Amino acid sequence: MRNILKAALGSAAAIAMAAPAWSQQVAAAPDNDLLPDIVVTAERRESRLQETPISITALGAAQLENQGVRTVGDLAATVPNLTSPTGPQGSADANFFVRGVGQFDFIITNDPGVGVYVDGVYLGRTVGALLDSSDIARVEVLRGPQGTLFGRNTLGGAISITTRQPEIGALSGQGRATYGSRDRIDLDASLNVPLGDRAALRVSGVTRNQDGFSRNPRTGVVFGRTERLGGKAALLFEATEALTVTLSADYSLDKSNPAPAVLLDILPLPFFPADARADLFNPNDFYRSFASNSPEARNEIYGFSGTIAYDFGGATLKSITAYRNLDSFSTSDPDGTGYRLYDQQATTVQNQFSQELQLSGSLLDDKLEYLLGAYYFREDADQTLFLCFAPITPLPTARGNACNTWTQGNAQITNSYAVFGQARYKTEGGFSLTLGGRYTWEDKDIVSNQLFDFRPAGFEAAPGMVVPGFPAPIVTDLASSLSFRKFTPKIGLEYAPNRDLLVFASYAKGFRSGGFNGRIIAPQASVPSYAPDTNDTFELGFKSDIVPGVLRTNITAFYSKYKGIQQTISDPAVQFRVANAGNAELYGFEAEVALNPVRGLRFNAGIGYTSSSFEDVPVNVGPINGNRLPFSPEWTVALGGEYRVDLGNFALTPRVDWRFQSRTFFTAFNLPLEQQDPYGLLAARITLTDADDRFSLAVYGENLADAKYFTFGQNALQAQGVAYNYIGRPREFGVTAGFKF
Repeated sequence: MRNILKAALGSAAAIAMAAPAWSQQVAAAPDNDLLPDIVVTAERRESRLQETPISITALGAAQLENQGVRTVGDLAATVPNLTSPTGPQGSADANFFVRGVGQFDFIITNDPGVGVYVDGVYLGRTVGALLDSSDIARVEVLRGPQGTLFGRNTLGGAISITTRQPEIGALSGQGRATYGSRDRIDLDASLNVPLGDRAALRVSGVTRNQDGFSRNPRTGVVFGRTERLGGKAALLFEATEALTVTLSADYSLDKSNPAPAVLLDILPLPFFPADARADLFNPNDFYRSFASNSPEARNEIYGFSGTIAYDFGGATLKSITAYRNLDSFSTSDPDGTGYRLYDQQATTVQNQFSQELQLSGSLLDDKLEYLLGAYYFREDADQTLFLCFAPITPLPTARGNACNTWTQGNAQITNSYAVFGQARYKTEGGFSLTLGGRYTWEDKDIVSNQLFDFRPAGFEAAPGMVVPGFPAPIVTDLASSLSFRKFTPKIGLEYAPNRDLLVFASYAKGFRSGGFNGRIIAPQASVPSYAPDTNDTFELGFKSDIVPGVLRTNITAFYSKYKGIQQTISDPAVQFRVANAGNAELYGFEAEVALNPVRGLRFNAGIGYTSSSFEDVPVNVGPINGNRLPFSPEWTVALGGEYRVDLGNFALTPRVDWRFQSRTFFTAFNLPLEQQDPYGLLAARITLTDADDRFSLAVYGENLADAKYFTFGQNALQAQGVAYNYIGRPREFGVTAGFKF
């Protein structure tokens, strides 16, 4: 870590001293299609990316399209130190990890470690939060704790999504159609309609359909299917020059089913069918799976929001009010055999209400910038999990058997309150000081109902006597409550000698409240719980336009002390539980470079390095001291390049992107059969546009080298007698046509 900090300091100093020389180079620079200024709202106000003292990656609509980003989960192909593994419960789960901090467990008693925000509204569940990119104006990935400016659970970072907003006085629209491998058919369109001089309406819609890529040869069931539709309407009204109101509503229905599990190993336990090993994974037939779960899945989501802003002249008061509803159903087969050994069904119904107030402005001749806020969030979530489990009685004689079940029913209410603020004071010499803080009050109440059914339908309790089932309650209407209070600060020091250079250092503390263990295997007096976790992060970075418009370099080094890590672990006594799995030391860097050396030619590179290791692990957690954190590869690399060729009335732009990540462990135990070796994904795109950029035609290819890889898995041989993995998407091709007016 010391060497990383020295290198960052040395580079920053060299850039600062060379600043005058760069200015001279700019005067002589050729007239290129210059790298544009990027405007972000990472600090809840508009600012240039290059003057924002945060480790942040921002992608606009054009970049998202050119790099083949279908959902925000595809951002991992571009953003350093970001991973987004596909969840076993559905293709729309937003399982983000930033610098090793995140959450993969979908159960409602766990909270995300990386917050997802849409137009300033926090999404409380990872289930269904993997949003489509069809009408997105910009996505910002903020690394490190962001609690002094954002809502809940920005322990590791935040994904801030800004959708396209209505434009007054402009009639415009656009549309795209895609046809590709496995009968992929995508359609999306949007229309902006002015309503007089003070209002405008924007509507958009999308549908995506594609056949699956994995097939069960016994049943013919296909997994990995995409079936999604959605739409949004937004109304902007400028009541006066100072008062604006934006109302929006959105709806989406996602029936996509996840990729299936494949069986990597199974123990010869007496209660497993002897021929279950016939369903073992065959690497020569990578996309074959014998998974016995149903291909049905559903995520139905709708929401409403209203944003009111009033400009007082020197300050702006903003209110963001939102309501969202989620209704989800999914299945998975964590054994990957044709027998129902550990099949799972999950039904989740969730609604949330949030209210945020912000007062922002500047004082002292704009030397002092400030933002003050208050936040309220309420979530009502109800989830029922049905889990088949071994030992099976009687021993199955045919695949697709009935099974014992463990029913886990949890209803949880969360109320979260916070006040927050941040201020930055700028001096005449280019230095500035940033101070911020947040105080959070959070209360959680749960009622749990859980039971076993040890007698599948048709079980013969005695010769000639058949019983439909015999439920054995574990807990009934078991109620518990938890309360948490926490202050989290931020302090930063910045130096900007000119417009093209920023050097910054900061400290921030992130906090995620504790919660309940929603999987109960034995009678309890109260629902078991776990404590909060915290993340103390120090950053040192610089942002430079070395040759403005031609070469941009942004580098941040970080060191984090991640304490009380909330980790879902495999436990033979209870199968799975959340534990405070000790602490971790995280350090590394992100380096992003954009280069536009000659007209039409652009390169981009993003490199992330994260060192992570568990330490101070309690004995009852297991032997994970020294292990890497799950979904935290040591290296992530994204390289891209494009060249725009002018053909008179048209332009042709070929583009190539490559994403690499080093070895990734799927659980804290770092065992064989639950890790993915290093791999890379190669993508290419050739786009033809007219001179006015009104029409476009693109041919694309994804995973061109047809890399075979896994997205998640567990070696649960000791706890369950099986080891399984989930398979990633294969190579595909397609063509996209678009228009704008």
